[in-house]
Amino acid sequence: MCSNTVRKTPVIKCPHCQAQYLPGEIYMPSSLIGQPEEVVKDGFGKIIYEDYSELKAPEMIEHFICEYCDKPFVIEASVSYKSMTEEPEKDFSTQYVSLLD
Repeated sequence: MCSNTVRKTPVIKCPHCQAQYLPGEIYMPSSLIGQPEEVVKDGFGKIIYEDYSELKAPEMIEHFICEYCDKPFVIEASVSYKSMTEEPEKDFSTQYVSLLD
């Protein structure tokens, strides 16, 4: 365990005793994101229909019992995604040559 690292993972705190949990200790990744059974897109890639079975729908709200104070609390996840283009200098899909002196 490295104690000098900067924490980038959000911390979930018990509202009763302030015990800390990482999201992975509470949420199952496949449950949080969900798994669609059917996705229909138009010719431009826009989603026009999605269907989840009840067992595979995203679960944004989780009920949890604190392991330290044994009190229940509710966690509601707020997930966001950011997409961006690749920077040309980081695109390794094309070959190139570097000349060394």
